[in-house]
Amino acid sequence: MAISFALFGENEYAMVLPSYLYYLALLAVIWLLMRRLAAQLTANLALLFLITMPLMAIQSTIANIDIVESFFLFLGFAFYLKATNSETPLRWAFLSGACVGLAFLTRETAIFIIPFYGLLFLFGFGMHRLHYFAVGFGFFAVWAVELLYLGIMTGDPLYRFNISLNHDSSIDRSIDVAGNMIIHPAIDPLLVLLINQEFMLLFWLAIPSGLWLGFSQSISAEQRRFIRLISLFGVVWFLCVAAATTLLPLNPRYFMPTAISACIILVLAIQQISFPVLRNTLIAALICTNLVGIMIENKAPLFGERTLVALADAYEEDVYTDPMSRYRANMLLRWKGRAEQVRGAPPVRGQLFFYNPGKVESPNRLMDASQQQQYTPNENWTLISEFQAKPDPVIAIVERIGFHNVMPKKIWNRLRYRHPDVRLYRIPAE
Repeated sequence: MAISFALFGENEYAMVLPSYLYYLALLAVIWLLMRRLAAQLTANLALLFLITMPLMAIQSTIANIDIVESFFLFLGFAFYLKATNSETPLRWAFLSGACVGLAFLTRETAIFIIPFYGLLFLFGFGMHRLHYFAVGFGFFAVWAVELLYLGIMTGDPLYRFNISLNHDSSIDRSIDVAGNMIIHPAIDPLLVLLINQEFMLLFWLAIPSGLWLGFSQSISAEQRRFIRLISLFGVVWFLCVAAATTLLPLNPRYFMPTAISACIILVLAIQQISFPVLRNTLIAALICTNLVGIMIENKAPLFGERTLVALADAYEEDVYTDPMSRYRANMLLRWKGRAEQVRGAPPVRGQLFFYNPGKVESPNRLMDASQQQQYTPNENWTLISEFQAKPDPVIAIVERIGFHNVMPKKIWNRLRYRHPDVRLYRIPAE
């Protein structure tokens, strides 16, 4: 990201570019994995499923670490497969471990792949058990560099690890509702996969597909072996995230490696369907529902902050707003040279105030419940302008032809109104 800023300046595109490049690299790794096992058309279909998966479509277009972590994990997985089919497995096993090490430097959750390798070691799968030590050496060779660096710079080799474990209070998944439905801790992680719009039909189709292919005699032994491996990886990762009840909220992005594994399994299952109508129907259903999921998920989260920056650029006077809107707009304001002009403080008489309801209607870490009223408009304030997030082009067409009238109102409102309207007020001078 620093290199990107140096080359292209400090702006949103330069900030997102590294994530996007890692995303393309991840797609390349998945395509090559699929190409080893199936025809090019099947490999291309895997990319189509990944590109349209709402989770991937959204996360790849923001500054995001999940894509980077997944790239290194699946590159390590590819090197492991190479080791199991090579006459010189130690080199590839070492590279596999080194990739896991790089993923671990990216984010500590990469450690969830260790139980996967542990099970393979226990059963002596794919290569001699001694060769698995090369995987461990590769991992620790990378991690040792960080331990040495942090030990010298901070005096604590585990500095990063200790911050990650203690940077926040314990997670309470019953309160921190990241999934669409919270019922019971035992099944809530599975509900994230089945109910959340980030995945749509993926796991409804991939879970039975994995069970079918894992024991099917209609596929080659190599494909069956691969299916079992990728299924084990996806399941182990899912169970580790599910078990980290006090460390991780049930945010769908933590399940990204499991979702990628599910895509691969589903594509391999679809290629085994001999009925073209059924095969094409499943493909169309998945892609169409994925596109709907993208429209639901794309909530224009920075619409308010972008509007605030545009208003600060249009007015040559201070603009007041709530602390959270100011905080989230800080980088955009800095890039525009307007950071000093916008104040995250209660409105002042005679001044402009930007009202962003999404950041005011409930308390947050920068504004408690007792302060909400200070940032809520009243009848004495003068409304200057109001702004509404534009709908996606497809949604605009649906609205124009009137098809929205036959849709359930709740679903339509979720699709059409991506962000609450924001408003600019003038506070009375007296």
